[in-house]
Amino acid sequence: MGKPSEHRACIPRCKLPVPTELDSVGLCVYHFSWSVEEACSEMHRQVALRKVTVERRAEMATYVSECALLLAHVTSNLCLSDDLKRRILCTFLSLMNLKEKLERAPSDHAPEIRVLTPRLLPAPAVVPDWLNSESNASVRSQV
Repeated sequence: MGKPSEHRACIPRCKLPVPTELDSVGLCVYHFSWSVEEACSEMHRQVALRKVTVERRAEMATYVSECALLLAHVTSNLCLSDDLKRRILCTFLSLMNLKEKLERAPSDHAPEIRVLTPRLLPAPAVVPDWLNSESNASVRSQV
């Protein structure tokens, strides 16, 4: 484990130490991974709702790469419990999913696709034979 500079709690009542790799963030591994997953879910929601600009997407991509780099440094220097390893793997997965979503999202604000309900669709020009064969006879003869 990268030695914590002093045993300081990242948030009130947290008993886990803040490793030196996460001093810049000021959180323990557990709370850092939790905050990254929360941020990823919020950013994923923004992308899904198409509320992101090109600048915001660049900020998100930078955030993803910085968090992944921090997590990689933490995991390479710490002896972690199985629970924390599982949590970190889930966090990496969240980061990867967000990165993929950012890469696949349309780059501009495309209008939302709207699905028309059947009652709003115009009536077909030719009624099928099984509905009314006599009324379509004149239409079929013109075609």
